[in-house]
Amino acid sequence: MRPGSTILIAGSRQGVGRALAEHYAASGHTVFGLSRGDSDLVHPHYQHIRADVTDEKTLKPAFARVADTGPLHVLIYSAAVVRPGYALLIGSSQAEEMLRTNLLGAFLVSRHALRLMKRGGFGRLIYFSSIAVPLGSAGNVVYGATKAGVEQLAYSLSREFGRDDITFNTIGISTFASPMLDVLTDKAVQEARAALVKPEVVQVDELVGAINFFASHAARQITGQSLYFGGVR
Repeated sequence: MRPGSTILIAGSRQGVGRALAEHYAASGHTVFGLSRGDSDLVHPHYQHIRADVTDEKTLKPAFARVADTGPLHVLIYSAAVVRPGYALLIGSSQAEEMLRTNLLGAFLVSRHALRLMKRGGFGRLIYFSSIAVPLGSAGNVVYGATKAGVEQLAYSLSREFGRDDITFNTIGISTFASPMLDVLTDKAVQEARAALVKPEVVQVDELVGAINFFASHAARQITGQSLYFGGVR
């Protein structure tokens, strides 16, 4: 990660996004957080923006505010909705909510970020996926599909912007202590961990290590890739 980078974190109010916002603000980077609700995170290097990742009307002024500070270097897309449910039981409204936030939101936010990054000649877009993609876990059919879509989004965008110094990569989280983990049953968590080589809960510093690598100059030729925690194959 370049010193003094400008970072936008979508989904910064809680969970992974909140932890990363705290870390990067404390590290001296300029951090913008994006979420539907207010945030109680107060730091001189952090600015919170209320916006809906699925609504262009709120995204346009949000990115105008980011652009006023200068180039945008890194986008971390951690906004996600988890609504566990088997295929014959999950409601269509729950499925649509996941599709809109997890996939459509990632596309819309990326498009706005890319306009700024093209202008600055540099960009690193990092998305959070899930081990639900390679494991194909029962009860996560829609959630897993949205995360697979995010991986495809990153891969396709890497092809479109291959001539630019802009990269797109995803990080597949196994388990992380957050409200998203709380919505899963103990049985679901145990089954997921049983399928992993490394079943321990992922820590913030481990995520930071992966993000910093993808955002670094050393990873300039690595794009369209997915990295999974937990020893998933």
